[in-house]
Amino acid sequence: MTDLDTILAAGQALATVHAAVDQVISAALYYGPGVLVTAAAVAAWRTGQWTVRCHGQWLHDRADRRAYTARAFRLCRVADSADAVMAIPADDLNHYLDNKLAATPDLAPEEGR
Repeated sequence: MTDLDTILAAGQALATVHAAVDQVISAALYYGPGVLVTAAAVAAWRTGQWTVRCHGQWLHDRADRRAYTARAFRLCRVADSADAVMAIPADDLNHYLDNKLAATPDLAPEEGR
């Protein structure tokens, strides 16, 4: 983006704001000051709703980040344990895994159930 593009974009933004202000002034002159009060009340209400929604989303994102961090920590611990187990020589590893299998309860349903 060049400086000329920046100047053109700023000019367009200024023209948009000028048109909006012109419409507000025209509406106030045509309909009276009540339209300004109504527009201000609607704008304040919408801003309040947006703020509440954004704050709620921020809390939700924070909870997600905390859960993600905790899960990542647990996965790193599992990976470290797996690295430690895989560092065991092959014969000892087979013996270790056989002992783990023997100590694990069989959760498969029995036949007929």
